[in-house]
Amino acid sequence: MEKLILQAKKRTIFGKKNKGLREKGFIPAVLYGKKIETLPLEVKAQDFNSIYKKSGDTNIIDLVFEDQGKEQVKNVLVQDISNHFLNGLPMHIDFYEVEMDKLIKAHIPIVFTGESPAVNKGGILIKSMNEVEVEALPKDLPHEIPVDISALTDFDQTIYIQDINFSDKIKVLVDQNTPIASISEPISEEELEKELGEAKSVEEVEVAGEDKESQDEESKEETKEQKEEKKEGESEEGSSK
Repeated sequence: MEKLILQAKKRTIFGKKNKGLREKGFIPAVLYGKKIETLPLEVKAQDFNSIYKKSGDTNIIDLVFEDQGKEQVKNVLVQDISNHFLNGLPMHIDFYEVEMDKLIKAHIPIVFTGESPAVNKGGILIKSMNEVEVEALPKDLPHEIPVDISALTDFDQTIYIQDINFSDKIKVLVDQNTPIASISEPISEEELEKELGEAKSVEEVEVAGEDKESQDEESKEETKEQKEEKKEGESEEGSSK
């Protein structure tokens, strides 16, 4: 597996001043772990975006920075990213230092591959899961879990956790009978309206959903801003110790 190295440096800018940092092409970040104090950092946005495409949330990154005149290299996972609610760009990153000889739990994203013959016959693909919780050593965490839906050849078929070949180096923390994806028979608009219990068209339901999503996004943005301010406060407090 390719070794992923990300350069960083200690950060002395906090709170609202981080806006200027972002305008210069940097992303404010924090590093924390069981054996270290929280450390405020900054990374180049271009470098991070390139590395994150390869690492996701589950591959180890060698985070390199200078501290007290000495080069430090920390094995980290991307624990959390706060993204701008409009453009989706990273606003703040949490890096978590892992102990390479200790088991950790992680949620691995599912990637659906192949083409289902049942879908080509008009069936509806229902994705019941988008990630699987596992436990493994940090170096053994998979980047993603591929699920081939070409095995779904007819209606009312289902792929379960037990149908996936996992590495013997990881422990799956999900019941083996948990469905991942299934195929249901196509449903007409009249049947859908009957199930909803209201004389609404599919278009009306979609519009209502879009309005709710818009309201949810505004609420999320407020929450993210409050969360980031809290992180910055904790980082500043930790750096002053």
